[in-house]
Amino acid sequence: MPIKSKDGGYPVRFSVPGQRWSKKFRSQDELRSFLTSEIRHWQEQNQPKEFPLPGGSQGLAFLDPLTTAIFSESMNTGPHAEDALRILEERGAILSEGLYGRFLSKLRSEKPKLYPGAVAAIAAALGPQNAWPDQGNRQPFPWAVWLSGLGALLELVPLRAAKPEADQLASVVSDALAHRDEVQEMKHAFETWSSKTQSDTGTEIETFRQRSADAVKFAQAQLAQALADSSTRILELEDKVRRRLVLEAPTTYWSKKANGHVSIAFGFGALFLLGLGGGIYWLTHYGVDLVADAHRRIVGDAQDPGLLALVPLAFITLPTLAFAWLLRHVSRVIVQNLALGADARLRGTIATTYSALTVDQAATPAELAIVFNALFRPVDGSTHSEIAPPNLADLMELAKK
Repeated sequence: MPIKSKDGGYPVRFSVPGQRWSKKFRSQDELRSFLTSEIRHWQEQNQPKEFPLPGGSQGLAFLDPLTTAIFSESMNTGPHAEDALRILEERGAILSEGLYGRFLSKLRSEKPKLYPGAVAAIAAALGPQNAWPDQGNRQPFPWAVWLSGLGALLELVPLRAAKPEADQLASVVSDALAHRDEVQEMKHAFETWSSKTQSDTGTEIETFRQRSADAVKFAQAQLAQALADSSTRILELEDKVRRRLVLEAPTTYWSKKANGHVSIAFGFGALFLLGLGGGIYWLTHYGVDLVADAHRRIVGDAQDPGLLALVPLAFITLPTLAFAWLLRHVSRVIVQNLALGADARLRGTIATTYSALTVDQAATPAELAIVFNALFRPVDGSTHSEIAPPNLADLMELAKK
């Protein structure tokens, strides 16, 4: 087959054995460039001013339909290479680089009067439909063209008849050279591809190896740094927890104890104020009337000194002493808890200060003995011994603590 392609696309090879010509097109641009060059070649060859035949230039209007028009029609068929090349095959297009194209170029330069007839004769031989270019009127070529074509055939036939073996050998050599060029081109393309592939592969492998090594080193450095940071952070957290436990535990205990004593003191203080206020209220509203009624019932109008002393003693002195005794014990509880609260805060301060001073260095046994003696010393109010109510100076001293 003169047209060989893969699945109807590029690359495509177009072979014309009758004209000893073959060419491979790798893209649509190559095909269009080939058709454009053929059109330009035949337009230059078909200039009528070079052919002084009878009938003038009007008698040479058939040249373009037999040459240029075929390639123009092929270019306008569309993007498919097989359709364009099939037009050249069916119409018998004369190829400028083929056997007849080279013959016509030589004939035009040496014997231009024979050129029109040679074009007509060769076109009619390659494509029978080319003998009647005007399909509407079906007018044959002018007689001068036929005579010109006869002269051209006389030039071509002896050449072909005299050297059939040489032409056959030239055809074989031409085909062999074409195949050799194709093989050399394929070899060169393969070597180029192989060299480029090896170079690209080696570069990619080296780049990948370098990137992998850098990534491993970076990961190792990051891991080592992360482990170091984690260890340091863990030690810092452990130290903070230990410091907090050491510093906050005794402080929290003594603070709670001091707050508890203060709460008890405030509670009994409220009870003290409630009892004192209630006693005063009862005395002013009910006590005077009670004493007056008792005096009237017991003493009456008598002026007995014993009875006069009994009523104040029974209804005023004794209740007042009892109420005072009760308030005294309430005040004792208040003062005792205030003293214990102040002492608890003092002990908490001692514990916090000692923990802060010894958190980074150990204490000697003598220092421990001093601290333990200060923390666990006995205090008034921790037993059931009497505690006298504090005076103003004592309260100021307790407030300072």
